[in-house]
Amino acid sequence: MDNLKVTRNLSIDDHFHLLLHKKIMNKTGSAKRRSKKYYKDQYKKTGIIPAPLLLVEKGIMDGRKCSGRPRSIDGQTKRRFIEMVKTSSDPSSQGFIFITRKARTIKNYHYWLEKELNKSISLPALRRCAKRENLKFYLEKEDFEEDIPVKNTFKPEPVFDLIQVDGCKFRYLKIKDETGNWQKPQVIETFDTGSRYMFELDAYFSESSLNSVDLFNQFLLNTPFPQKKIRFRPDNAKGFVNLKRVINALNIKHSVPRGFYLAPDFSRVHPAKDKAHLESSHRSLHNFEIRIIKALEDRIVKTVPGYLFNQGKKEKITVTLLDITIQDLKNSPLIKEYRNEHNHTKHYFSENGKVSAWIPAQKLEDFLSKQVDIFTFSPDEVQEHMKYGYRKIKATVSNKRTIRHDNRYYYVTSGADRFSKHKSTPVQISRYKDKLFIFERGEDGILLGEALAQKPFDKPPEPAPVQPDELDTIIILLETHNMAVDRPALIEVYHRGLTLARAQQVLDYNQSRYTDYIKKINQPEARKNQALFNAFILDCQKLINTNHVATYASHGDIT
Repeated sequence: MDNLKVTRNLSIDDHFHLLLHKKIMNKTGSAKRRSKKYYKDQYKKTGIIPAPLLLVEKGIMDGRKCSGRPRSIDGQTKRRFIEMVKTSSDPSSQGFIFITRKARTIKNYHYWLEKELNKSISLPALRRCAKRENLKFYLEKEDFEEDIPVKNTFKPEPVFDLIQVDGCKFRYLKIKDETGNWQKPQVIETFDTGSRYMFELDAYFSESSLNSVDLFNQFLLNTPFPQKKIRFRPDNAKGFVNLKRVINALNIKHSVPRGFYLAPDFSRVHPAKDKAHLESSHRSLHNFEIRIIKALEDRIVKTVPGYLFNQGKKEKITVTLLDITIQDLKNSPLIKEYRNEHNHTKHYFSENGKVSAWIPAQKLEDFLSKQVDIFTFSPDEVQEHMKYGYRKIKATVSNKRTIRHDNRYYYVTSGADRFSKHKSTPVQISRYKDKLFIFERGEDGILLGEALAQKPFDKPPEPAPVQPDELDTIIILLETHNMAVDRPALIEVYHRGLTLARAQQVLDYNQSRYTDYIKKINQPEARKNQALFNAFILDCQKLINTNHVATYASHGDIT
């Protein structure tokens, strides 16, 4: 899907309703109704799409953050509020009085905070903070553990209403990891609760952010999606939590009113009942391990004793060491055969205390056959999500659009308009070779832009591949023409409107002049290459000044 092309073809009313949907899709209840009414009234009064809705196209959902204004509550208030909530739900804590569950209301904490800190505090901001910090667990914690009701976890779900994701570590075998050490692999599966269809099953060594994004990409590429709201429930492992960013970016780009919307519905930290269907299927996966050992018996190195802990009991087992790598396991047909066997075999499932039998693939196909509009994601759309998988650390974009990281300076290349010229912006970054990917702060922060190092690295690391962007392509083009690229100078011209097409146009038009120019320079090779790049920059500046068109308005070559 190309959102830019789609929005160009929409009427202003349709464009407004599409942006309004994206703006309020993550809200619920009265907050959603108030926002919807506010923007509709503004649009009806002026006939112009409100500016906060237009920012949604750039992935900016928080107008306060975009304008550079601080949060409604400061750090001191936030810390004290969280401390109050947590300690007031624990009878043994001395940090605050114990409060019975029925009386743990935000309004009470609001009153106590204003009295204690002697200042006015926004009540809606406290409600947002409670949601953002996952304080619901403490606000609703029962006074006595025995009062907690037992819920029936195997409730029926419609097909494609709830997709669960979880990992299962092998018990009975170990293989070699990247360092040559023996380690138990684990499989991560994506599972439709309604049909019990297994979308994806793949082997990894950990539930890392990179691995979870890789499996999520496979799920997007290989799955036809109906136009409906789909709840997506991964485990609360650290790597899976990173998927909140990817899901948010996916919804901003592809969600439509009354159509596709992937709702993050993460399982709670402690209860395994939130993903009971998957936990049940994991028992079959452990039986599958023995089939792997049998199929690869010629690769058995030896067997060693191991231990299994079941309900607090320690049980001795035998663990088999297989001389294979994780890639060998991925490439073998064994995992695919197990998945196909699960999907195309009749199973007996329990729902609401009743046992029913069906074939998962058949139940899923019956549902999809009744859908009017089915769509799929293209590889290019999915490839962009790999940027979300790398390790993220906190950083700051200065008001000059630069980042200092690991004793190097990086210059923002794409998304520079999302950062203030008046104050620095706190962000999170991931490094790939000599490039930084810049993310919004927070668990669901989307990709804001990219930054390039002032000088290229001598020996860059080699993680999973990422497609080069336009500026990378321009640098590669200039280096093939023997130019010593000064990155800050090139980035400055790039921000003023240089494109790949314009760079190629300048090179083609001035190639013979550059050749004569190099012949006349009696300098070392490095100085020649630098002079050639300076000549190219001057020619680009002339072209841009002569044919200046706003970056967002230029399409194709400018003649």
